[in-house]
Amino acid sequence: MTNTAAALYEFWSSFGLPAYTTTTVPDEVTLPYITYSLPETEPFESSTHYAQVFYRSTSNVELLAKVDEIKAAIGIGVRISCDGGYVSLRPVTPYVQLMTDAVPENRYAYINLQINCYHL
Repeated sequence: MTNTAAALYEFWSSFGLPAYTTTTVPDEVTLPYITYSLPETEPFESSTHYAQVFYRSTSNVELLAKVDEIKAAIGIGVRISCDGGYVSLRPVTPYVQLMTDAVPENRYAYINLQINCYHL
């Protein structure tokens, strides 16, 4: 599990925003940031994985630009090296959904992916 956790943290932290697993966002953090799920599959199996990119704005411009950056990095699939192998991510449908929460200025994009873990 630590291999997958390290690989996902490295990937999601590479976009210039703080990144946290969905249950570890500190209370004092301000937007923008990224959250992501932390699934671990059996070797050579797949599971769902998602990330959420959060911004505080009345516009979607910055949010959509960051999503485009992430989509370009993933392409049709991305391989993330880790100790003893790699983790792969690929888009699934629906790939991205724009969302709002109870605070209208808080907007986020939900990014839907498949994860495969190729390490022991």
